[in-house]
Amino acid sequence: MIKKILVATDASAASNRAVIEATYLASTHEAELLILHVIRDMQLPSQMKKVPELEEFANTREDILRKVAEDILKEAADSARAGGASKVQTAIGSGDPATSVIGFAKRRNVDTIVVGTRGLGKVKGLFMGSVSRKIVNNAEANCLIVR
Repeated sequence: MIKKILVATDASAASNRAVIEATYLASTHEAELLILHVIRDMQLPSQMKKVPELEEFANTREDILRKVAEDILKEAADSARAGGASKVQTAIGSGDPATSVIGFAKRRNVDTIVVGTRGLGKVKGLFMGSVSRKIVNNAEANCLIVR
């Protein structure tokens, strides 16, 4: 039985489809729906961190990314509630998206992870790295990949 569903979103078309599918599952199974947005950790080079003027830039960048994440999550949560999901929570993660999703799922005892994929194919996916592939290969929970 599905009790707790995690869906990762970045507001892309693929992740929006994943939110729709996760909403359907949550409403059908009366499951809790957790919606996660991961802010990619893009470190500034150490030489740039030593420049005093860039400290304010780094702080502003973080504020902007957090605001965007909050907006993405609000839109996804509103959509999920409108689609019939009654137990909806949101969260912001940071770092590598696949690692963050897997860790969040484990900490929250999620039994189903739903993610979208852009469908790059085997060759492009190997070279570019695929978040969905990493999640499927490493998560302990059941995974649903939405195309």
